[in-house]
Amino acid sequence: EIARRLVAASRRVAIIENEIGDVGVDGAALAAEGLQVRELFGGCVCCTLQVGLVDALKELARTYHPDYVIVEPTGIAQPSDLTTTVARYAEWVEDVRVLTLIDAERHEMLVEVIGPMLDGQVAAADVVAVTKVDTVDDGRLAAVLAAVRADDATRPVVEVSAPVGLNVDELFEAVTR
Repeated sequence: EIARRLVAASRRVAIIENEIGDVGVDGAALAAEGLQVRELFGGCVCCTLQVGLVDALKELARTYHPDYVIVEPTGIAQPSDLTTTVARYAEWVEDVRVLTLIDAERHEMLVEVIGPMLDGQVAAADVVAVTKVDTVDDGRLAAVLAAVRADDATRPVVEVSAPVGLNVDELFEAVTR
């Protein structure tokens, strides 16, 4: 949705889609909407595909000159590794912002399974979007929000539900500031 809004505002947007497996899920659909898409397969851009990420950024800068590049890593990526890679090897990139998505429905299970990894993703975020908020009760949502805000109460946290359009404008503003 953020990419669509940027395109509607006449911004040049590219997306780097990272898939652990060998098959892309969203690339064709995004390209059909007029977005420049680069897909990186078979690993994670935070570690095994760092060179692929930098090469994709260089190629996009050379051939497309995007105003925005959205990197969608795998769910196990550590944003701090990505930002370090970009700072070290893609120094021409002017502004790096990290948006971490937290699934309100699955948060409790994810904390049990990958708690420290999830904590790292939240800690690295400039903005956190808690998604699927319309599918959980108030008590569960309050627990998710408390966990997300535990390490930094000043970080913007936006409660969203894309299917019903809840706070999508607020999220767009928080990410593009």
